[in-house]
Amino acid sequence: MFAEDLLQELRREGYTPAAILAYVRHITARVVHRLPHHAELMRSVAASALILFALQFAGALLLSWAFGRRIGVPYLVSSSLILLVSSFWILIHVGLAESAREGHPIRRIPAPVVLTLLRLVSIPALVLLIQDRAWGVVVWLFAVSAATDVADGVLARAMSQESRLGTVLDPLVDIAFNSSVFVALALVGELPWWVAGLMLARYGLLVFGTFFLYVFQGPVRIQPTAFGKLTGVLTTVLVGLLLLGLAVWSEPRRHRLKEVFDVGLGLLAFATIIQVIFIGLANKKTLERLPAAEPPLPGKVVGDVRWPRR
Repeated sequence: MFAEDLLQELRREGYTPAAILAYVRHITARVVHRLPHHAELMRSVAASALILFALQFAGALLLSWAFGRRIGVPYLVSSSLILLVSSFWILIHVGLAESAREGHPIRRIPAPVVLTLLRLVSIPALVLLIQDRAWGVVVWLFAVSAATDVADGVLARAMSQESRLGTVLDPLVDIAFNSSVFVALALVGELPWWVAGLMLARYGLLVFGTFFLYVFQGPVRIQPTAFGKLTGVLTTVLVGLLLLGLAVWSEPRRHRLKEVFDVGLGLLAFATIIQVIFIGLANKKTLERLPAAEPPLPGKVVGDVRWPRR
């Protein structure tokens, strides 16, 4: 993702300003050189972006019709910006666009990646509807978005379209999606900030822990653990039930039940934070014990931190 050969040179130079500048210059030149050789992939990215934009435009019309321009227009603007940035990210990281199993370059954006992007551009609509307290619509949109999280993985395996691009993009979109929901719920007072803070701390450790190991230690593989998958599923279920409750509970019932969901989400976040910290420390010590001349061991990201396998 960050050009491992260039990163090795950066590590040897000790991350001096001159070395960082040289790294940026070299990786930029590499991207500019590679893009013309991926013309078919570039056309596929553009076509996928146009299809997603058409869906966004239709969604903006529906939102404007149902809730007014205060929802439809901000959604169209923010989701279009997200789509533009993510499309450029894909083009810049064309080195990721290869089969996860065989290592062959791909020529078109896989359908599962398009589903992942669809979930990404749905985030602004979900946040705006939460701020508008349109809980009935929020429940349905959250359920559909969560379903795409399952569908993209199933589709990738069924169509043999697993790719490094999807492997990296999917967890990043999950983190952005979940973080946005927790912050939005906290902003409208339906989730305590201590719960949202724990969740953000969890995702921050996952992202920055993986980034740290990748940049300063060596290449990593993103492969979640069974514990991570289970806590992710439980978190999604609890958030979905909480949103459903906000849509159907009476005020007395909300007062009696909502705090249980708050505590449950907080405990899940705390458990995963502990897991990530301990595994991260263990991995760091393991990597530090490896001889400098020894090639990196095959590894996987456990809770988004590298765990070498012997």
